[in-house]
Order: sequence, then C-alpha cells, then structure tokens
Amino acid sequence: MSENEKSLVEKVRRAAINNPGEHILNVLKAGLATAPFCGGIASLMSDYIPSSKMRRLEEFAEQLARDLNELKDRVNQSKILSDEFAFIFEKCFRGVAENYQAEKLESFRGILLNTAIGSNLSEDEKEFFLNLVTNLSVLHIQILKFMTEPMSYLAAHGISPNRIQGGFSDFFPIAIPGVDLEVIKSAFGDLHQYGFINTDKSIFATMTSGQGLHLLGNRVTQVGKRFVDFCTRPK
Repeated sequence: MSENEKSLVEKVRRAAINNPGEHILNVLKAGLATAPFCGGIASLMSDYIPSSKMRRLEEFAEQLARDLNELKDRVNQSKILSDEFAFIFEKCFRGVAENYQAEKLESFRGILLNTAIGSNLSEDEKEFFLNLVTNLSVLHIQILKFMTEPMSYLAAHGISPNRIQGGFSDFFPIAIPGVDLEVIKSAFGDLHQYGFINTDKSIFATMTSGQGLHLLGNRVTQVGKRFVDFCTRPK
C-alpha cells in the first residue's frame, strides 16, 4: 500500500469514528479523486478508468456512508483503527472497481460494514471469505443466498413463492432464470466442494417425498451460513 493509500485509509478511519454519516462520503470521494489505490489499478480519475466504473465507486461510497450513519452507534473504533480494516477496505474497494454485478457489490458492502462494527470471525476466516467473494461467480452467490434465506431472496427478485414447486430441477430455473440447468448444477457442485452446502448435485436427479421450498431446509452448512452472514449488511 502506498503512502497515498495509507493516508486515505487513515482518513476513512477517522471519519467513520467521528461522524460516519456526515464526513465519510467526502473523504472517500476526495481519496478516489486523488489516490491511485487498489493495487495495480491506475489513478481512478484518469482516462484509463471508464466513467461507469467511477460512478460505481462513487455510488458505493454514498451507500456506505448511509449505512455507516444508520449503524453509527455500533461502529467499533478499535476495529476501524486496526490493520485488518485497512486490508479489508483496500480489498473491497478493489473488488468494487473490478466488478459491476449487484450481488458482488452487496457482498463487499456487507463485509466492510461487518468489519466496522466487529465480527466474531477470525482474521483468517475473514480473509478466506473475502477472497471467495472475489473469486466466486454471481451464480454461486445467488444459489447460496437462495438456499440460505429463500423467502428474502424471492422477495428481492420479485418471484412468487408459489412458483417454487417440484424438485430441484423444477424450481432452480425459476429462482435463477436465464441460466442453463446444467450450469446451475455445476455451480451447486462447487459450493458443495467448498463445504457451504451438505448436498451434492446428485440431488437434482433424486426423487424426494417433499417438494418446493421444503427441500431447502438445513442444506446450508454452518460454514456456509457464516459466509453469507459476513457478506450481508447488518440489520
């Protein structure tokens, strides 16, 4: 991390501690305009960065400022002042610069907020989960969130729960439209390999006595739930 990057992180720390809602947005925007942080990314205000990417960074900063204002009574000063926060801050903003999908942006937002208010995860777990958000596809995240909180997922995507009927092969194309079932099954298998769900993709060909949402019960492991919680905005 360069001296400019370190300075930006220090300013964000002070803003989050002293008055997160009022000052952090200006601090972030000023930093984004002048500091070439995020590793190998060139200056974020240069001609090398498309305007759409800059808008995405600014919108993310605005949302983060609103979130911190709402959660200001829970912000943990010691966490904000830690090297861990500096590391996660840099990684998350790099992720925002490199990814446009809403699911990933929401995950980076949740990670930053959970780190700011304190999390019971170890530093190693946080780093592992943060790297997974960067490396997993949006499809992986969608499958896991659907299986963890199906009703919230369906509401967010405007899908009626009444449409989730039959077996896995019947309702997954409804929950995640536009994606070939074989691709969904492949991503499902990846999540099983990561230990996030306790059922492999053979469930798509298995006859079961139940159907619909009832089939999703208790299939996400504790590790999977910890990952989802860390990537979800605190309530």
